[in-house]
Amino acid sequence: MLDILITSKTRVKLLVKFFKDPNTTSYLRELAEEFNESTNAIRVELNRLVQANLLTSKSEGFYKIYQANTNHEYYNNLHEIVLKMTKPVE
Repeated sequence: MLDILITSKTRVKLLVKFFKDPNTTSYLRELAEEFNESTNAIRVELNRLVQANLLTSKSEGFYKIYQANTNHEYYNNLHEIVLKMTKPVE
């Protein structure tokens, strides 16, 4: 469903990753390896999501760690959509 509304497949992957579980954290290179995409493509989408305040970021040593912003007004809505999208078909 999100892939119909959001044309960037990378952005959809990031939304699913972070909004499925509010405790999920990750950093750029880890995401690039997991999604098998360039760090630049991931960075562009991470920056957009941080700018939209959907993700938060903090520095830990040499890493910039990203996490869903659970205080965002649409967090619960996105979380529910992602859970419905990823729910196994019975």
